[in-house]
Amino acid sequence: MSDINLLRVIFTLMNDSELKILAKYPFMKKSKEYVDSLGLNIDNLKENPVYSASIGMAQERILNSLRGNFKPNLEDALSMELTLISYPIARIVINLIGNNNIIKEYASSEVETIYDSLREEDPEILESIMLDLNLKITENRISLIDYIHLTSGLSVYEKKWKLINRRVNHGYVEITEGEILYLLKEAIRLKIIEPVEIKNVPNYLKGISQNLKSILIGTEKQVKIGQLNKSALPPCINSLLVVLQSGEISHNGMFILATFVTNLGMETDKIVEIFSVFPKFDEKKTRYQLGFLTGERGSTKYTCPTCVTIKSYGLCRWDCKVKHPLQYYRRHSK
Repeated sequence: MSDINLLRVIFTLMNDSELKILAKYPFMKKSKEYVDSLGLNIDNLKENPVYSASIGMAQERILNSLRGNFKPNLEDALSMELTLISYPIARIVINLIGNNNIIKEYASSEVETIYDSLREEDPEILESIMLDLNLKITENRISLIDYIHLTSGLSVYEKKWKLINRRVNHGYVEITEGEILYLLKEAIRLKIIEPVEIKNVPNYLKGISQNLKSILIGTEKQVKIGQLNKSALPPCINSLLVVLQSGEISHNGMFILATFVTNLGMETDKIVEIFSVFPKFDEKKTRYQLGFLTGERGSTKYTCPTCVTIKSYGLCRWDCKVKHPLQYYRRHSK
C-alpha cells in the first residue's frame, strides 16, 4: 500500500471535530498530511469537480486576511477540507508575488485569526500545537535560544521582551503564564513566513498571483506618489496606500498617511494626487485638511505618529527595526 493510501485509510477514521482542528490550524504537520492523503495534484487541481473550489477560496483567504476579516469556513466536512487546502495554495500564491512586506503582512494577518481560536482552545490541543512547532515551555521557562528567536521582532516594539528585562537562569528565560500564548502566536507567524517551493507551479497560479499583486501593490497609474521613492516606503504606508484605494482606510490611517507625506515636505498638489484615488475623494475638503495638518490654517503642525503609536492602532504588524516610518523612508532612500 502506498504512503498516500495508508494516510487516506488513517484519516478516513477521523471525525469532524478532529478535521476542524486541522482546518483551524493548517500550519500543523498533521494538516499537511491530511491534504497529502487526498492525493491531489496541483497541476490539475483546477479541473477537479470538488476541490477546485479551494483555488478561489485561497484568493479570498489572502484578500480577507489582509483586510482583517478572514474567518475559516468550518460548517461541514467538505467546507473544512476546502479551507484546509486553500492554505497551502494561498502560501504558494503569496510567495509568487515576491514581495517580502506582503508575505509578512499576510502571515501577521493569518496568525491574528488563528490567535482568536488559540485563546479559546483546550489545553491539550494547545500542548499538541506547541509540540508540533517544537516549542518547549516548561514551568513558565523557555530556552534562551528559543526566546531570542521568538522575541527578536517583538522586542523592537515592546521593552518587556528585551532580554535585559528578563530573569535568565541556567540557559532558560522566565516568562509569565499569560505570555506563553503570545510566544506560541509568534512561533506560528514565523512558521507561516517560511518560504515555500514555487518552482514549476502551474501557470494558473502565476496568473492569480499577478492579479493579486496589482491589487495589493498597485501600479503607478492607480496610486500616484509623485516625488516619493516608492521602493523606500515603509510597509505600513504601502498598506495604507492599498486600503486608501479600496475606500476601507480608517480615520487613523488617513491621519498617518497625510502626516507622513506632509512631514516629507511634499507639494500639496502632489499630496492631493495621492488621495485622489480614494473613492469618496473631495479635493476641496482634502486641501483644507492638509492646510490644517501643516499648520497653514492653525498654530499646530502635526507630525506623523511613531511606530509604537501606529502599532497601537493595529496598523503595523511588521518588524522594520526602526522607531518611526520617516526614519525607515530616509534610511531606505539612501
